[in-house]
Amino acid sequence: MAGFKIDKRAIAKMQKEIVKEFERANRKHPVRIPIEVEPPSMGVLTLASASGIESDPQLSRLLLWLYESVQQNPSHYADVRVFARNEGLPEDDSDNMALQLEKLGLVNIARTLAGGLSEVFPTDDGLLEARRLLSLRTDTVERFGHACDVLLRWVLRVGGRQAPVSALTFLEDPLCSFAGDPLTEDEVLSALDYLREHALVERSFTDAEVAVLITAQGTRCVLTGGTVNDFLSRQPTGDTYNITDSHGFVAGSQQHVAQNNSFGLDTSKLAEFAQQVRQFAPSLGVSAEEQSQLILDAEVLEEAATTDIPEPGRVRSAFDRLNATLTAIGTATPGLTMLVGAGQSAYQAVFGA
Repeated sequence: MAGFKIDKRAIAKMQKEIVKEFERANRKHPVRIPIEVEPPSMGVLTLASASGIESDPQLSRLLLWLYESVQQNPSHYADVRVFARNEGLPEDDSDNMALQLEKLGLVNIARTLAGGLSEVFPTDDGLLEARRLLSLRTDTVERFGHACDVLLRWVLRVGGRQAPVSALTFLEDPLCSFAGDPLTEDEVLSALDYLREHALVERSFTDAEVAVLITAQGTRCVLTGGTVNDFLSRQPTGDTYNITDSHGFVAGSQQHVAQNNSFGLDTSKLAEFAQQVRQFAPSLGVSAEEQSQLILDAEVLEEAATTDIPEPGRVRSAFDRLNATLTAIGTATPGLTMLVGAGQSAYQAVFGA
C-alpha cells in the first residue's frame, strides 16, 4: 500500500456536490412534517358563565351552597340531597341537579357502585362561578335587567294576556330571584314601571293591588326569546322634533311623515298620574286629613295639566306639591311606592328631567 495517497481535494469536492444536490432537491420538494397542535383551552367557566345559571334559582343556590360547604369542609364531598331537603325540593331532583352542574363543568360527582349521583365536590371552575354569582348579586344594573325579563315572561305565563293579574303575586314565584337571591318588592315595582313606560304592559290600581296586563308588543317581546333590552333596541326609531306654534311645517328625513302640530307642552302623562292618585288615595291607609290633602293636590295638578295651554311653571309647582304630600306619608306600602315611581316617570316624560 506504499505510495497510496487519499485525494482529499476530490473528497471535499464530492461533499460539496452532495450538499448542493440535497439543497436543489429540497427546493423542488420541501420536506413537510405534520404537526398536531392542541387548541388553547378555553376553560369550562366561560361556558358556564354564558349558560345563564344566574337565572336558574335552584342551580345557582345549589352552587352557592356547595361553595359554603367547601369553606367549612375543604376536603369533603357534599350531598345534594341535604340541599334538596333544606329547600323543600323532592330528593329525586338531587341526581338531576348534580348532573346538570357536572355537564357545565362546575362539579365532580363521586360515582359509587350503589349508583347514587348526589355526592359532589365543586371544581375550580365551580368555585370561580360561585364567586361570580356572589358578585352579580350586588350588581343593580344586572338585577334590574333580569327583573324586567322574568316579570314580563311571568305575566304572560300566568294569564296576564287575557285578564289583569296582581303584580306583587310574582314575589311568591320561585323565578323571582337573581343569582339565587330573591328580588325585592321595590325591584319588581321598578321593573313594572319600566315595562309600562315602553308599552310592554298596562298597569292599573284596584283595591290596594297593582294589576298588570301584558300588551301585544309585550307578548311579541317574550316570544322573540331574547331580553327586553334586546327587543327594545331593535325597535325602529325615527327623528323627533319638538315644534311649537307652527303651521304647515314638516321636518324630518322620512318619505312619509305624519305631522301633529303641538301648541304648548304635552302634560297628558302628569294628568294621568293625578287621576291615579285620586283613584288610589282611599286605599293607601292614611288618615282622612292626609287623604283629603292628597286628593286636593291631585286635582290641582290635573287642572294645571289639562288646560288648553299648560303653563310649565304652574304644572311643576303643582307636581312638586303633590309629590311632597306623597313622600311625606310615613307608612310605606306597595301602592304608595308605585305612585311615587309613577309620578317620577310622568314628570320625566313631560320635562325630561
